[in-house]
Amino acid sequence: MRDFLCAVPALVLIGLGACSGSIGGEARQPGAGLAGGSVNGGGGRGGGGAGSTSDAPCAQGASFAPARVTLVSDEQYRNIVHDVFGVTFPPTLTVTTLSGSSGAYPYNESAQVETTTVQAYQRAADQVASLMTTLPPCAAGAIDDTCLGQFLRTTISRAWRRPLTDAEANGLVTIYDSAAMDGPTRQLQLTMEASLMHPSFLYRTEVGANSAAATGKVMLTPFELAGALSFALLNSTPDAELWAKAQDGSLAQSSVLQAQVGRLLTVPAVQANLMKKVSYFLAFETLPVVKKDPATYPAFAGLQGTLYESAQAFLKDIIWDGRFSDLFTSRRIFADQTMAAAYGLPAVSGTNLQVLTAPAGQYDGGILTQPALLAATNKNAAGDDVIHRGLWVYYNLLCAPVLPPPPQDATTIAATQTGSTREQAMTRDGTCGAGCHGRFDPFGLVTLEYDNIGRFRTTDPTSTPPGAPIDSSASIAAGVLMPEAGPVTLTGVADVARRFATSRQVSDCATTTLATYTLDHSPDQENSCELATVKSRFGQSGSFADLFTAIVTSPAFLSRDL
Repeated sequence: MRDFLCAVPALVLIGLGACSGSIGGEARQPGAGLAGGSVNGGGGRGGGGAGSTSDAPCAQGASFAPARVTLVSDEQYRNIVHDVFGVTFPPTLTVTTLSGSSGAYPYNESAQVETTTVQAYQRAADQVASLMTTLPPCAAGAIDDTCLGQFLRTTISRAWRRPLTDAEANGLVTIYDSAAMDGPTRQLQLTMEASLMHPSFLYRTEVGANSAAATGKVMLTPFELAGALSFALLNSTPDAELWAKAQDGSLAQSSVLQAQVGRLLTVPAVQANLMKKVSYFLAFETLPVVKKDPATYPAFAGLQGTLYESAQAFLKDIIWDGRFSDLFTSRRIFADQTMAAAYGLPAVSGTNLQVLTAPAGQYDGGILTQPALLAATNKNAAGDDVIHRGLWVYYNLLCAPVLPPPPQDATTIAATQTGSTREQAMTRDGTCGAGCHGRFDPFGLVTLEYDNIGRFRTTDPTSTPPGAPIDSSASIAAGVLMPEAGPVTLTGVADVARRFATSRQVSDCATTTLATYTLDHSPDQENSCELATVKSRFGQSGSFADLFTAIVTSPAFLSRDL
């Protein structure tokens, strides 16, 4: 156990009472391979991955996460001030950090308030205040003691995800009154600064009611449970109904929790948030930032936005109306007139996306042949990239063991390789053996019928002479695809898709990754047996709604390990 020290300027704590708490253990980083589009690491415990054989039995009774105090992300900050105060930050304004450009899922479990970010939080609080006209529920220009008290006890309490103490409420009243001579605008500004720079706003607390005396684990309080649930599903503070169930303590009842989860899963904002998590998992969030050579692919810039919208329509079609296996069996592609023409799809007219059925033998590998994914996972700006396409499958769909980094002279060696894309891949496999490229290159080789931006083709422009028929078969090294023990011959990308549609290795990997995004923590680190239960449930039902329900209603979600 260690004390949690508030890293917030003293001015916002004057009269508000001290902030203190305890957390067990140190903050932990997620597995490197769990980030959307990541190709640098695997998501498995001890490098084993979700689909690998476990090197140790699961931990009975373990939680999904440790007791912790974590800083809200900038996106969560924006969501809270919108949902609680009705303030929408203009796109040009930042909280503390500029938007990332990697397309990877954005969270940092170890983040803390630093000296360099204190001023940024103060500016953000001032921006919120400048966009407010009064303190809800007070009428504009008519703030009295009664409505100020209501504002603190209701609005600020919900923003802090817990009731205010008398000392905290009195402290905020003192701050408000101290600026009376400067007028209501300054009073509002100082009150919002104090409220939004307070640790109870900036930090998410999951430490239980009596963590200092507890051993083993703590149960989340109703307010902590409401916060954990709302951040998992809504990426924001609890909505009014969930907050009411925390206030009366009924959220701790299993039936009430189940009912709230069922209700929340019908809320459009929750569905959008969960779909975004799946989009990160499937690398679609990489698509808006991927770079292509404009001279080689002049049409891509005009297609990039449409491809992203197409991917989102494909996901929405499956996540809420289909099963996990449909990701690999669906031949549905959403396209407008320009995209359909560019990708040789059945003709449609207009600029609105329309659902098409891909021709037999083309784009028939589900997600693996969606043009958006093929373009996003090809990191080469001007040609084929079986390496990164293969690595994406290896890490993000199989959660396979982490591979050693490439040698320092890998780029030099690659520059000496000649021949077609396929011949170069065979050379790499022969150089390093099946222990490295032979474990992932084949997953890229089976996509050779699709060019850099995902267009179907039947001839190979890299052959000598150009135009030879494409060979999209490959042999994957032993131990990569479970439960097969030996090497596996793959006849093409559709063959891989058929295998993945029924693979527990793939659905288990998806469970681990989406649980990590839901918890903002990799549950592999606790190795809870409850995670195996969630995997089994998802493997049987294939329902994404059922998966998220299983995560947030599991006994391992209701507690935290010390």
